[in-house]
Formats: sequence, C-alpha cells, structure tokens
Amino acid sequence: MVFYALMKNAIIVNPVSGQGRSLRILPKLVSWANDKNIEFKLFTTNGPGDATRLARLAMFDGFTRIVVLGGDGTINEVGQATIGSKVVTGIIPGGSGNDLYRMFGKKKSLENSFEIAFEAAPQDIDVGVASGQLFFNAVGIGFDAYVAARAPEYKRLSGTMRYLAAVFHVWRNFTPIKLDIELDSVKISQDVTLVCIGNGRTTGGGFHLTPQALLDDGLFDICIIEGVSKSKIFKYLPRTIKGTHVRLPGVRIYRSRKVAIKGAEPFPIHIDGEIVSPYPDKLDITLEKRKLKLAMPERVA
Repeated sequence: MVFYALMKNAIIVNPVSGQGRSLRILPKLVSWANDKNIEFKLFTTNGPGDATRLARLAMFDGFTRIVVLGGDGTINEVGQATIGSKVVTGIIPGGSGNDLYRMFGKKKSLENSFEIAFEAAPQDIDVGVASGQLFFNAVGIGFDAYVAARAPEYKRLSGTMRYLAAVFHVWRNFTPIKLDIELDSVKISQDVTLVCIGNGRTTGGGFHLTPQALLDDGLFDICIIEGVSKSKIFKYLPRTIKGTHVRLPGVRIYRSRKVAIKGAEPFPIHIDGEIVSPYPDKLDITLEKRKLKLAMPERVA
C-alpha cells in the first residue's frame, strides 16, 4: 500500500455532485490526506464535460492516480480520459446514487473510501461502449431512463428516495415501448417496461437490476422486464431493491458481450445515469474487456 500512497495523486471534485455532498466531504478528505502525508493536487470542475478535460490535464502533468470526488457522471467523464492508460482511477462517493462504488461491497465509512481511493491496488475492469460513448456501470432504457431524467428535479432528496419520487412521477403516464433486441445468441422483439445493460449491479442509487453482474467477466448482464401494467410496476419495483425481481414472471436475465437495440420510434436512454439527448431510435453496445484501472478492494464475487 505504501507504494500507491507515494504515487503522484490528483483529486477531481465536482462541487455540485450530490447537492453539495462532495463539498461537504472535501475538508475531511484534505485533512485525512494531510495526516497520511499524501501529496495531491486539487482540480475543481466548472460544468458538464469539464472532468474529462481536467483528467487529461492531470495526465499530461504526470499524475499517475486520479481520485474522483463526485458521482457516477463525474466518474464517467474522468474515465473517458483514463481508459486504456496506466493511470489509476479512484472513487470517493460524492454523488446521489454512487452505483459504481456500490460494487465495492457493503457500505463503508468515509475513511474506508479514502483508503481505497488512494491506497488500494488497481484492478482492470470492463468498459462498455454505447454508440460511441463509454460507460462503466450501466445503460438504462425505458422506465428506468424516464426516471433518471426526472430524478434531478427532486433536489432535496438523495439516493433511493430521489429515485422513488421520480418513479411516482413517471408511473402516472408510462406506457411500455416496442423494441427489437439482439444479443450474442438470441433475438427478442416485444414491448418492454425497461432494459438494463449492467456492467455493475445497481442503478438508480441501489436498485439491483442486474444483481449478479461482475466488472471484469467480459460480459454484460442484461435485465429485460416485459411490458407490464402500471399496477404491476409497483409489484416489481420493491423486488429490484434486493434483486429478487429476477424470479418474477416476465423478467429475464441474459449475458452477452454485444447488444443491438432498435425502436419503432426514439426511446429514452441513460448512460451511467446521464440522459442521452435527443433520444435515439437505435443503439449498439459493445464491451471492451479490462480497459480501466480502478482502485478497489478484492474482486467482488
């Protein structure tokens, strides 16, 4: 661990992540790093896309570990720069959902997250590419994406509660969407409530749509929930919190390295929690095996 602690470290903080959660964590992080004699340089984002620019600047300046203090969207932006390089990416969960960080296991203290981000050895994780855009945790289509679009409106809530508030908003007017889905070994054409292509296990701040996914197995886990009535949505949703929805009728889990989706009309989609605009009417997703060096504990089984 000492070796990694002595590496040249950069911290990229998104001050608006988690409605200021990152800024509340920052003084504690600085104090911890000073106590540990860990040298670092702090970078602060100014808007969407800025984390990618700052990560590239840090890499140009010779930083060998970039620690992200922010949410899944900020991690995604930093990963756009560090993918395929020897630079290690660390995570301190400063967002509202922090779904990629949940792959590290049971809830940890802030100090644990600092130790992992700065001192844990890197592991190489898989990376998804959705029509040219990288993702590290999940892509959601349909109900899940509509909810992701609405969730930021509930600024006073965080995590699961924000997601649930958005669920009630979307549920009132939701209708299933017709999709043609092609995986490695199967083709599906049907109305769906949602499709989740998971590299990680959770989305929406802890909903286990793909509960057996691994970050380094070379395959996506794909959850497809067929078109169901609005009343059934509230039967299915609570089961997704623990991942037991996979035993319900109309829910199927597949594993595939490639996913191709076409819609009769444009459909809603989020990539690592960020809404794609305008909505596409087709999507091609491929997997790049073990392309990102992520500081994390032992491999999640």
